[in-house]
Amino acid sequence: MTQPADPLTTDLGGMSHRDALLATIGPVAGLTIADIGCGEGALDRELAARGAIVTGYDPFMPPTERASLGAGSHQIRRANADAIPAPDASVDLVLFVFSLHHVPRAGLAGAMAEARRLLRPGGRLYVAEPVARGPHQYIVELFHDETAVRAAASAALAQFAAPRFAEHRVARYVEVRRYPDFDVFAERMIANMRFNGYTSAAVLAPEVRDRFAATAASHGGEFEQPVRIDLFT
Repeated sequence: MTQPADPLTTDLGGMSHRDALLATIGPVAGLTIADIGCGEGALDRELAARGAIVTGYDPFMPPTERASLGAGSHQIRRANADAIPAPDASVDLVLFVFSLHHVPRAGLAGAMAEARRLLRPGGRLYVAEPVARGPHQYIVELFHDETAVRAAASAALAQFAAPRFAEHRVARYVEVRRYPDFDVFAERMIANMRFNGYTSAAVLAPEVRDRFAATAASHGGEFEQPVRIDLFT
């Protein structure tokens, strides 16, 4: 028997991280945003170009000076998710985009407490996390299986975020990743090693190459990654 769809879940279809965020949040011009686990800040720059004031926090990236971009601005500061150097009630939107599962389990409760502390009244917490299924997962799990840490991140949202907010909405989208060949796939995966715990040798293993080839043949070179959004208000 087919199970009924969750009435609280919105299906956004195929989208980029940026477009899914904008579809969920709406215009970001004038918003003050804390992007926790920002990496190199690509998303922050896109949001700044749309008029947001964005500060990205990441424990691995070097800090930057604040830079203007159109009507907005962006900056990276070095910080852990459970110790953000910003005042209480100072932002309109807190983001975790593919980053919450990177927070050590011991820091998840603190990260959710920090998100709530940072938000002004009426502020929103937006969390986008990869779901452990789909063609992309099928390949990557050979050298970097994040199923357990993603489950821990999901549990932390239920335990530590939901009780702190009045409303919780869920949406889903599919990020389509395109790799013309295995070499391009391997190059991108190896570039991400600084944020993850695998090696280039693991990426280049024969079984990964074989699984990539089989998956590419059956999916036309497009590798879907399902994503879940949790939005707390």
